[in-house]
Amino acid sequence: MENKNVLHAEDIPQVAMDAMNDVHRNELDIVNCVNVAILDNNIEEITRLCDSWLEHTRAHFNRENSMMEKYGFPAYDCHQGEHINAFEELESIVKAWKDTKDQHVLAIYVRDTWPKWYVNHISTMDIVTSAFIKQGMLNE
Repeated sequence: MENKNVLHAEDIPQVAMDAMNDVHRNELDIVNCVNVAILDNNIEEITRLCDSWLEHTRAHFNRENSMMEKYGFPAYDCHQGEHINAFEELESIVKAWKDTKDQHVLAIYVRDTWPKWYVNHISTMDIVTSAFIKQGMLNE
């Protein structure tokens, strides 16, 4: 059977907080479904999944930003800034999809741009952030 995943759960680095790992896996599931919908040329499903992806990512980033703020994460501005940039890029890609229905542009983002960014972001930002927040929670 052909592999239709852009990434597998084991490709994503694990962080110190199970809740964050769950959110990361859930987002990956959505993106893998977007890829399947692209392969199936299912326009309505692509649009529905892109909306779901935006909602999930907004909630994901807002939750992380709130936790970083609550526990006084020193690199908050840097990490939050990356969330802002990534979300704006995703919004732009989804808007372009809705305006043009250009599967090629969306596919490049889903299969190349996003997976590279996601693994890098988790590896460089979320691992450190989650360890800091978890320590803050233990000290409460």
